[in-house]
Amino acid sequence: MRAAGVAGLVAAAAIVPAAAFADPAGKSTVEETIVRNSGGGYVELKRQGGESHVVRSELAKPKSGRAARRSSLLMFAQVTDPQVVDEMSPARIELVDPAGAPLTAAHRPQETLGPHAFDAVVRNLNANRTSTIKPGKGSRGKVGFAISTGDLADNQQRNETGWVRTILEGGRVDPFSGQVISASNPCASATPEQVNALNQAVASRRYTGVQDYGDYPGVTPDTRYGGFWDPDRAAPTAGGLYPAFPRYPGLLDRAQQPFTAAGLNFPWFAAFGNHDALVQGNAPASISLIQSFSVGCLKPYPTQGLDPASVAGQTESQIFARLTDPAFLGQLLAGGRLVPPDPNRAFLSKSQFKSALGSADRNHGFGYQSSKVKQKTKGAMGYYAFNPRKGVRMIVLDTIAEGGGADGNLDDPQYRWLESELKANRDHLVLISSHHTLETMDNTTPDEEAGACTATLTVGCDADPQKSTPLHQGQKGKANVQSLLLKYPNVVAYVNGHTHRNEVIAHKKGKTGFFEINTASHIDWPQQSRTIEIMDNDDGTISIFGTILDSAAPVKAPAPGVPASTFSNTQLGSLARTLAANDPQSEATTDGVDGRGQRRDRNVELVIPDPRD
Repeated sequence: MRAAGVAGLVAAAAIVPAAAFADPAGKSTVEETIVRNSGGGYVELKRQGGESHVVRSELAKPKSGRAARRSSLLMFAQVTDPQVVDEMSPARIELVDPAGAPLTAAHRPQETLGPHAFDAVVRNLNANRTSTIKPGKGSRGKVGFAISTGDLADNQQRNETGWVRTILEGGRVDPFSGQVISASNPCASATPEQVNALNQAVASRRYTGVQDYGDYPGVTPDTRYGGFWDPDRAAPTAGGLYPAFPRYPGLLDRAQQPFTAAGLNFPWFAAFGNHDALVQGNAPASISLIQSFSVGCLKPYPTQGLDPASVAGQTESQIFARLTDPAFLGQLLAGGRLVPPDPNRAFLSKSQFKSALGSADRNHGFGYQSSKVKQKTKGAMGYYAFNPRKGVRMIVLDTIAEGGGADGNLDDPQYRWLESELKANRDHLVLISSHHTLETMDNTTPDEEAGACTATLTVGCDADPQKSTPLHQGQKGKANVQSLLLKYPNVVAYVNGHTHRNEVIAHKKGKTGFFEINTASHIDWPQQSRTIEIMDNDDGTISIFGTILDSAAPVKAPAPGVPASTFSNTQLGSLARTLAANDPQSEATTDGVDGRGQRRDRNVELVIPDPRD
């Protein structure tokens, strides 16, 4: 671990400029966009001209003169997939990340800057609260609330959830992980000398993890080091992923300093994401060894003994399933090294997650839950509905597969609840929201696979005593979610995340249809959010305007080689965006689809028949 002294870090923190707005703060991508420079290797970002709204007419023919007639019905914001990471947590599997797809989300070069990136997203939402769409009647729309479509945390941990809540609500965020060893926070395997060293690391707020090659010396410098980016050292060129990445001395330690988050200037409501309810978004936290890892002081590091290629092609779910294999556990533990423990890394159950979000905004949506249904689920209910304004119903689904797996589904009790909500609100415009897209609701694992909760097993288990089957997928099977929604003409939009890219899809059956609106994540390139405004065209149609926002971090990242101790918080957000754009395992590289999506997936005007007519 780095040997920076406490005095040096305190002095560095004292000269860090206060957070401030920066271009593109206050602008939407209608005015200007941010794109990658052309060329290979590590590239900078640049401004480009804005993008007007693309009219999508798959569901209704737009009528001329509607701009002079339209009025704003509702405007809200979408935040999604910030996946704020405790990058020093022992309960992660970064050591297998170099194996490549589909394990590429186990580590990201920008992950230590996640809190700053998300704060920059929040700041630009605040600066774009008033609509840029001019109405023909009435006043301009204004964002009334935000819906978070899941994956607030990365690893289901208490500290990650707390950081995200503070970023959304405003206040002091302390992104450092690790606490002084004591009787209540022990590290039984450490010698007195090691305890002293670990406590010094906590006092100096030093980063500890796979991005610091010095934390696991003596490992053959091939993909064991080359699979990670250390901003203080030159990356291995042979077989490494990051040989072109620049150096930013002291960046990892600078990222651990507390900062003040702006917080949203309007209410926000949350949906469960797979990373909020499953370890690394894949496995139930019922595995006792993983639970002990999360709060303990032994962190698995890359070793010569465990070749990432040995798990190539396996999913993260398959990797977690191997944790019950003594041979595989032995390989992990052979590379274990001591790190400062932290009880705040404990995994949260669903009920604990809801409590951790706090009581503001009706418990950020969960206060709208039916007490009767909540009682049936023994508090495990993760779905709810509310009226953001008269005549509009927002239904928030819980698409997490409790039994494990990154993709989602609806269990049968929730499906029947959704059907009852739709029947009871035929006279409302209905908006649906969840973490998973319809396409990625293809998980066939029943919730019961997680095991029933007991007096000793309270996290990572299936607390709902109701039978989950038959499961309902997004688009497959007789009783799938898409078919159910298409039965109701008043369902106009389905807002979701999970895939980390901008995409808008029209779903139609006969004269009935709705648009599925998916928005890019805040951890991966391009780190964008979206405002959504519903407008009455007063001609038998409704227009839904989706407007993409970049974060309020400077377009140009700080120059390489400059001591990171001088970087402002907005500069850290800027660097996070640039690193994400250069991530060698980004969506564009692994899936062939850039997170920005196509032109028709970004700024859009979605025209639909007005079901109220």
